[in-house]
Amino acid sequence: MAANVRIRRLALRRLATQFDRLPDVIARGAMITSTSSRPFAAYLAIVAGWFFSFGLQTTLYPGVVYFTLGESPERLGLAQMALTLPMLLLLPAAGVLAERRGRRKLLIIFYGVAAAAAVTLSALLATGWLSYPLLIVYALGVGACGAFVLPARDSAINPVVELANRTGHPITLQKAVILTTIAQFGAQIAGMAAGYATRWTGPAIMFAVQSGGFALGMAAAFQLPRLRTRRRDKPHVLRDLVDGMKAVFTSPVLGPMTWLMIAVGFFVVGGGFFVIIPVLVRDIYGGGYSELSSLLVVFWVGALLANLVLARFGSIERPGLVIIVAQMVTVASLGLMALHLPFWGLYVLDLGWGLGAGVAISLSRAVVQENAPSDMVARVMSVYQLGLFGGMPVGAALMGFIVAALGPHMSALIPMAGLGLFLVWLAAATPLLKVGRAANRLI
Repeated sequence: MAANVRIRRLALRRLATQFDRLPDVIARGAMITSTSSRPFAAYLAIVAGWFFSFGLQTTLYPGVVYFTLGESPERLGLAQMALTLPMLLLLPAAGVLAERRGRRKLLIIFYGVAAAAAVTLSALLATGWLSYPLLIVYALGVGACGAFVLPARDSAINPVVELANRTGHPITLQKAVILTTIAQFGAQIAGMAAGYATRWTGPAIMFAVQSGGFALGMAAAFQLPRLRTRRRDKPHVLRDLVDGMKAVFTSPVLGPMTWLMIAVGFFVVGGGFFVIIPVLVRDIYGGGYSELSSLLVVFWVGALLANLVLARFGSIERPGLVIIVAQMVTVASLGLMALHLPFWGLYVLDLGWGLGAGVAISLSRAVVQENAPSDMVARVMSVYQLGLFGGMPVGAALMGFIVAALGPHMSALIPMAGLGLFLVWLAAATPLLKVGRAANRLI
């Protein structure tokens, strides 16, 4: 009988040991599941969740400012500046943080904060408590979330691609970037198309839908494995910031790409897209949410079509040349926008504008990611994104006052001339036209 007792005690000890090890077994099993499944699919879901909400916000936010609150073009420009100003202030530091902390954790936290901000704005609209200052607070908060999300998400694609290749799902980095851009544009189009329903539902419900998009991205981030950084040293943050800036602006490849994004952010997105289009819709064509939504959809349909063509062609051997040509299409579209066209003519110009933007965004991002030093990807991508988002708030604020003084048609000539002259300088004074596809290669 004593032997039976000893056997039972031994069995209980073994069982207790197994239960003690159960959390580790579950954790390892979850890690195996997440890494053996397609990590790139989870990454695409993260991208789609953010950009669906971003696309919906592109319709809702200026619509609330200009249609619901009835603000002036100057106040519209300042409101758009508030949405992108945090990018200018926080992106470099956010890039350093993405290299020092877990990118998966950063994505989960800031997607969740953005979802909370959107649902709070929905409640303010539904109860009639929303005011212009509160809208600015929302813009600053969501803009700050975007500043931390961008480098964490963009730098995650490199280890995700490496993991996909190791787990039997081979894909090149350029193909992954193009597919990611297609997912981005597709999700943005879906969000902007959803904004068309605002004419019937009102903006409060649609901001709740936007919150759901952010929540979807947060849920997808939980499916990513931990993405370890290659860095072992952790020097002072300011040194990291300076090193990232030097790596970009001393590079014959990364520098011109970043300067181009600064010009696009200042002249095209901030100056034209954020201010001129909403003012044209309300003051010239007498439209509202549905017309603004449809124009935004057409723009991003053009960008999506451009990326589908890029994916069909595969590797582009002279991306710098193709980017310059695509931006000349944007210059022409901006110039023609100065004409008093029928509304359908605005759709045609918008489509051409989107085609040029789609090529430039996808190829420039691919070139930057291919040429970034492996231990500085997040910092380099944050500086590159800083170019785009740093130019946007300044362009939006200035264009708001210019449109108020000159009107939307004459104002379109300013970003046209500015971008055109900048492209001439870029082609003549930098080696952008000679940039080849291979990392750090000039033809």
